[in-house]
Amino acid sequence: MPISLLHRLAEHDLPIAVSNGADVDALRVLSLAGHVKATIPRPVRTMDGYEQPPATAIAITSLGRSMMKRFPRGSGLTA
Repeated sequence: MPISLLHRLAEHDLPIAVSNGADVDALRVLSLAGHVKATIPRPVRTMDGYEQPPATAIAITSLGRSMMKRFPRGSGLTA
């Protein structure tokens, strides 16, 4: 869930690389919503389909920080 990733990112010094597919997808959603600044490379075509290179979370925006206050960890909405 994107808000859960947002809380996890806040626990670390940024920038940080994200390589898990679900986390890359959540980072993409957070970036599109304006909650984080991130660099997300396009998937690379392989013989078996596609592979997602790691994405990098660069910063949490002020909007992202306000979302963490609105939806605190443990509110039942984060996993």
